[in-house]
This record gives sequence, structure tokens and C-alpha cells, in this order.
Amino acid sequence: MNNPTDCQSYFWHAFGFTAVVLLALLPAQSALSDGFWPLGEKVPVQTLSETYIPFKGKDEITNRPKLMIEAGDAFLGTGKLYKGFDVPVLGAVWQPRLWAYLINRTTLQTFDNHAPNTDRETELANRLDIFANLQLTGTEKILLQLRPTDNNKPRRFSRYTFEGQEEGWENELNIDVESLFFEGDLGSLVPNLDPAGTTLLDFGYSVGRQGVTFQEGIILNDTIDAVGFVRNNLVFPGTSNLRIAGMWGWNRLDRNDRARSADSNMFGLFTFADTSVSTYNLDLIYVEDNSNSDGLYIGASSIQRIRALGGISTAFRVNSSFALEDEIPGNVMGDGTLITAEFSSLVKKSIDIMYLNLYAGIDNFTQAGREPILGGPLANTGVLFASPNLSTHGAEITPFVDDTIGFATGYQAFWEHGRRNLILEIGTRYDYNGGETDAVGTGFQLQQAVGQHVQLQLDGWYTFQDDGNDDSGARFEVLIVY
Repeated sequence: MNNPTDCQSYFWHAFGFTAVVLLALLPAQSALSDGFWPLGEKVPVQTLSETYIPFKGKDEITNRPKLMIEAGDAFLGTGKLYKGFDVPVLGAVWQPRLWAYLINRTTLQTFDNHAPNTDRETELANRLDIFANLQLTGTEKILLQLRPTDNNKPRRFSRYTFEGQEEGWENELNIDVESLFFEGDLGSLVPNLDPAGTTLLDFGYSVGRQGVTFQEGIILNDTIDAVGFVRNNLVFPGTSNLRIAGMWGWNRLDRNDRARSADSNMFGLFTFADTSVSTYNLDLIYVEDNSNSDGLYIGASSIQRIRALGGISTAFRVNSSFALEDEIPGNVMGDGTLITAEFSSLVKKSIDIMYLNLYAGIDNFTQAGREPILGGPLANTGVLFASPNLSTHGAEITPFVDDTIGFATGYQAFWEHGRRNLILEIGTRYDYNGGETDAVGTGFQLQQAVGQHVQLQLDGWYTFQDDGNDDSGARFEVLIVY
């Protein structure tokens, strides 16, 4: 793949063949299901039973695994609720309960990293997320998140490196607060402001350090200090639901410079409309940045099922970034547009999924904010473009765009009522402006649930790179939820 012409030929042949085959096969799934497909277990069409099915009693239903901490009323519990207490002045009744849980991920991974003087990185790494949710009412809550084994940067995870740039142990234990925010509904927080329930006080709010994602992470995917308000269920002609939200973020916005800046302010206006045809989103973000360049970001999307194509689920998105001052290299601030189109469909007689996701980048589109360990704007395109968000390994195919086009296509099969699934995927990237970022990759991801708390995952991939540094690797991960 050292010759750019060879990579371009690979790309166009792979793109043409995959697009033609998938678009031809998706509407004709009835024929597929009688032959090779589905890969996963067959699921019969569910019909209404004509026989009496008795109600299952308490002892006949599998017990829900308890959270790490359940103080007060149990999470999704049964029986009498704690009556709570009246809050003076506010007029609210609080029923405090504390629910805490953790997600621990441990991975053994090996991959090419193309770093100087080393060809491969092999490591054992860990990520632990601890959540504590203090629920005050049905809407009001305080959420705390800690990540005590990493510092949210690729080389700042607790790990042991067997071969690579930094061999040996790396200790990144900490007690830093990753998220801490208070959210709820204004009318529920202060019922005394509207005892009769006739004033338009049903505004949702959130204030504090929180994760924010819009346009499936394409335009914004970051954890920032922010305050936001949302008004839901607005009446508007032609819609079943109209939602408008506003947000101001004043700290920790990361613009792909791996610096949680306090010198930037983010102002966002986000709208959502649900209609009989499609679900629409229009998002506007302005970033005032004293360290880098100010920027304006606009994102629009349309999500729907197309019956004329056999009920295929589709999502079309257009996101643009505008540098209001100077463009900053390194995908920090640029002028550009990213167009994405997603197609997916269930395979008949199963719950398997076939998908084809296309993208086209015009100039240098950049995100308003992105956590350091997350993939770029293409992270949602497919597993080959997505970072595992755990230590030094990033995406198999570069998830940033700069005059590039490509696609990811794959098949996800399910067994054991969804407890085991397998993704097979092909991904491509073509730089039509002459850069050496062309790539064609293939990979798989296998997940298996064990009991009620453990999931095992195995990933493998091989990517042909235009610069001659082909990439291959494998990951084995143990995920524990408790």
C-alpha cells in the first residue's frame, strides 16, 4: 500500500462493491433469511398467544442484581416508599436515597503505534468509573463521578507496559472529581412558585461538571463545567414534541489540544423536533477562546425510517465549523464541513443488524469540544473509527477529517437472547487532497455476558495504511458492572 494509486484503487473497489451489495440486499432480506443469513440465532415472528399465560409471581421472576450501594428506597424496588420530609420555603417533599455503582474495565492490548524506536505497544491497563447518585425526588438528583485509576489522557492510565515507549508500571491513582452536577425540574424543585400548577415553570436544569454530547458526538463530546436549561413538550404545529435547550460552559472545554482550558466560554442553543416523518435536530455553538481561536459551530440532523427501501433506518447529519479568527492546526480550530449518512436494517427472522455509514469531509472540520481519550468526529462511524477510551490505544482508522471521504460497513449478530454478539466490519478512508492518510481496514468485536455483572470482549483488526505503516492489533477486555 506504499503507492497512493494502489490505496485509491483499493478504496474505490471496496466502496463500490460494498455499497452496491448492501443497498441491493437490504430491501431483499426475505430471500437472505432463507439462505446464509442470519448469522445470529433465528428469532420467530412474535404473535399474540391464544392460550392463557398466568402472571408470574415474585418468586418466579429473576432477582435484579443489587447496586454496590442502595441506601433508602431500593433502585427499581417494590413495596412502600419512604414518606420523606417537607422542605421549608421550597414546598417540595424530598425522599432521599443514595444509589452507587461502578464500572471497571481491564484490558490486555497489543497494537502498532508507529512511535520512534518502537514498532509495537503491549500493555495491561485499567479504567474504573465510580458513580454516586443522590436522588432527592423523582427529578432532582446530585451525581458524582470519580475515575480513580486514570487522568483522562492516553498516557495517564494506570497500566503495565510490556513493550513500548514507557515500559514498566505507570501509577495514575487520584481522587479528582470527573463529574459533579445537580439536575432536575424547576417546578418540582420549588412547587411554592406555582401551587396551582398553571404557570410555565416546567424547565429542566443542570448545573455543574457534566458530560455533554450533541450530534452523536460529532459537534461536541466533552465533560465541562456548565449550566443548562431545557424546555420540553412545547406545542408547535406539525410536531408531537418540540424541545429547546440553552447552555453556558465556562471551564474544562477541550478543543483537541489536551488542555482543559479555563480561558474559554461555550454558548449553545440546541433544538429538537419530533414529527410524523422524521426527528430533527438543529444545534448552534459559539466558543469564545482566549487561548486559541473563537469558533462557530452548526449541526443539523434528520433521523427516520424509509419504508420505500424496506424499512431501512437512516440518519443524515451535516456539521460545520467556522474559525472566527485564525485556524489552529492539529484539529483544534478549522473551517470545514462533515456530512454523514447512516443506513441500517434488521435482518429478517432475527435481531441481527446490517449497516452502512458514509462520510465526506470538506476542508478541516473540527469539534467544539472533545475529551482527550475520545475519538474524533468520526468516532460514531464504526468500531474501526472509535477509540476504546482506555489508555494509549486510539482508533484503528484516523477519526479526524480533512478533505477525506470513506465509509464503514458491517454486520452485528446476536445469540443467547443478546448476551453474546459479534460485529464484523470493513472501514475505509480516502484523502482526496493528496495527504497520506488513506486506509482500508477490517476488524471484529466479540462480546459475551457472564452472569449478571461481567462482560468479556475480544477485538482484532488489520489496517492497510497509505504511508506504509500497516496497523494490526488485538484487545481482550474484562468489564465488571456492580
